[in-house]
Amino acid sequence: MNNRIDKTSSKLDYLQNLREKLSSNDNKPCLFLDIDGTLSDFQLDPNDCYIPSKTLNIINKIISEKIPVVAVTGRDIDSARKLFESIDLPIAALHGLEIYLGKETELHTAKNFLEISHIYNMLTKACRTYPDLLIENKKSSIALHYRKAPELECIAKKIILESQLIFPDLKLIQGKFVYELVPTQANKGLAIKRVLAHYNQHDLYIPVFIGDDVTDEDGFYFVNQMTHGISIKVGQGLTHARYLLQDTKQVYEFLELFLKHIQNHDNNIKGNNNFGGEKICLN
Repeated sequence: MNNRIDKTSSKLDYLQNLREKLSSNDNKPCLFLDIDGTLSDFQLDPNDCYIPSKTLNIINKIISEKIPVVAVTGRDIDSARKLFESIDLPIAALHGLEIYLGKETELHTAKNFLEISHIYNMLTKACRTYPDLLIENKKSSIALHYRKAPELECIAKKIILESQLIFPDLKLIQGKFVYELVPTQANKGLAIKRVLAHYNQHDLYIPVFIGDDVTDEDGFYFVNQMTHGISIKVGQGLTHARYLLQDTKQVYEFLELFLKHIQNHDNNIKGNNNFGGEKICLN
């Protein structure tokens, strides 16, 4: 994978670039957001993760400006919904295996894969001597977390590879301190493509995707194929994303600036979208 991040001289260049991209055409932005590591800080137990209330408030304000905001996550739909509390926003769950445009509207749903229950039983037996390994049964996929014991990475990989040998129709993906077996159609890029195609039936949208993990790379790659697509990685590492934010705090600051730009643009305030003095760095 090539590192395609723009190495700009000014820490504000990418904000200027974003403003120019959004202002240079009549298409509205559509915001796609990963959850863990992007909106929510990393926790040893995924069940302990939460999205700060101030971040939820900003997302709600962006939605009130009639800008689509879509969560694109490896979490299952119920787990993702709990994190957004009262906000009913579209969610592409399980890396795009399930896509819900609202609580009552399904765009794409996963089939129940019987092999997942078999793999769960296999992993349970294999992990008995490693209590720090966490098995997450997502019904349509299964994950083995080693975040509580990073030194067990090789063991976790060995255990889950043995399961994949029995069910070769599932692909293995690696995220932050986790290995996951998922159906081959699980792909965040395809998820963004499906949602965008649905929205583009009514208007034309510019995809803006923010994510932090290896599983987000498919999304970055797809967004980069769009003429005005904007891909942003949170954290360090080789990536297809063209811009960087350092952590979840800077994601919040970015969302604040994003909201201000939308409000200024809608009010036809020309030449007054001043991002000077904001504390967001590329490096």
